[in-house]
Amino acid sequence: MKIERIETHGEEQRIRQNFGVSELCAKVLACRCQDDEQIRQVLNQDLTLHPCQSPELTQILKRLDTARQRHEKVLIAGDYDADGLCATAIMKEALDRAGIVSGFYIPHRLNEGYGLSAQTVQLARDKGYSLILTVDNGVAAHPALTLAKQLGVEVIVTDHHVIQQEPECLTLLHPTRMGKPWQYCCGAGVALQLSMAMTGPRKRPIMLAAIATIADMMPLWEENRILVRLGLKYLNERQFTAIEALNEKKCELWTEKEVAYQIVPKLNAAGRLAELCNINNIVRYLLLEDPAQIESAAAQIRQINQKRRQMSDKMTKTAMEQMHPEDAFHVIADKEFHEGIIGLVAGRIMNETHRPTLVLAPSAQGYKGSVRSVPGLDIQVFFEDLRGYLIQFGGHAQAAGIEVAADQLEPLRQAILAKMETLDLALPEPTLQVLPVSAQEINLTALHELDQLAPFGQQFEPVTFEVSGLTILQYAKMKEIYPKWQTTNGVDLIDAISFNRELDNPHPASWIGQLQINRFRGREKCSILVETVE
Repeated sequence: MKIERIETHGEEQRIRQNFGVSELCAKVLACRCQDDEQIRQVLNQDLTLHPCQSPELTQILKRLDTARQRHEKVLIAGDYDADGLCATAIMKEALDRAGIVSGFYIPHRLNEGYGLSAQTVQLARDKGYSLILTVDNGVAAHPALTLAKQLGVEVIVTDHHVIQQEPECLTLLHPTRMGKPWQYCCGAGVALQLSMAMTGPRKRPIMLAAIATIADMMPLWEENRILVRLGLKYLNERQFTAIEALNEKKCELWTEKEVAYQIVPKLNAAGRLAELCNINNIVRYLLLEDPAQIESAAAQIRQINQKRRQMSDKMTKTAMEQMHPEDAFHVIADKEFHEGIIGLVAGRIMNETHRPTLVLAPSAQGYKGSVRSVPGLDIQVFFEDLRGYLIQFGGHAQAAGIEVAADQLEPLRQAILAKMETLDLALPEPTLQVLPVSAQEINLTALHELDQLAPFGQQFEPVTFEVSGLTILQYAKMKEIYPKWQTTNGVDLIDAISFNRELDNPHPASWIGQLQINRFRGREKCSILVETVE
């Protein structure tokens, strides 16, 4: 992998002078923030959320109050991923607190697919629901919205996905129309705004919206940055028993990374393997209070996630064996693939090969596929003139879902490869960008300050550092496997540890990896989680 060193062009000196931060943090801000406004957002420690007061939200409040007065039944139509599940739980709790009769429904991923369907609308009408409120879906549910209008069922759409065609509904609450500072909200973030307007800011909805924001990899600017910080603060009060129970190993501190690795996959697993559980039970789980019920349900969710992990490992191995390494765009289909896992597999292959990847599993009409793209290739734009091959298409710039008839799969693959040849798209050698820092810049005060810049994530990615100038005191292998260097900068002891078994260099000139504080038995020490050495 090519190493590319980030140049800050001395900008860190201006940032140090204007914002009073350490040289280490100034360098991070210089390479991650586009302007002083973003720097102020990162350094801002005010955790006050901003209540939205858009005309659309006001209209929704009036309609829901009418539903309460008339004793109407409201159906919350959610989605099966972490964002949709959290959004559904947020709205269910809000409607319950507001005294509005409500139910909710999460579609079966394999049998019903994504979003509000005509079948759900018909069932809702048959069961006496006169109002449907979507969360994290709805802007593309045109057949369902048309049927709802015909049946006299009103629909309020709250969503954050791309609006390709204006949805025919009573009201649409969407980040692009809510404006600053809510323009980056995920589905649960939009639901939180409605919940706050109904019943005020409360901890559980805020924690759920923060988890969903991390899960959906939303840009961590504006309201999202405040929301995730506040949500993590509340999570670290250790009062959200349902979330605590999902983590097999209790973490010392809930961070955006711990949430992404320990919580999000477990919430998503139930939707991916919908045949193993009733996905609606995940919403109920997030609202449970009884510890015994929580632990029983959490054990089942953890078991489903373990199954998901085993299946994704097996499918990835198969896909890698079938892949044509020379292709500029990987298209891989297998009749044994599971539809709920293909997105994970596509992401893994894309990350490993640095090529856009489409992985497909059999469906009733042929194949359903998940696409994961590389920087510089917008999937929405790429597939615009390939829609004729597809039954369905939807998603974002870097990730999308498709459905294609069996007899169109190979023509689609050929068309994709042919189009890639026409594009002036550089697919360069994988590059690891590193920020050079000297050993003298590293101390506990600076690392504590670095932690204050969190959360890191989409559009504010964590920095990989290259640390030079350390004196090696000792080199050994932990458990005779993992390299560990005990070093010093002349003042502080700094442990450098790698979990790369292949790495074996007793005398490197520099260490490349993440800077962190190692906490053990109340003591803190500077450390480097090493990816590679130079």
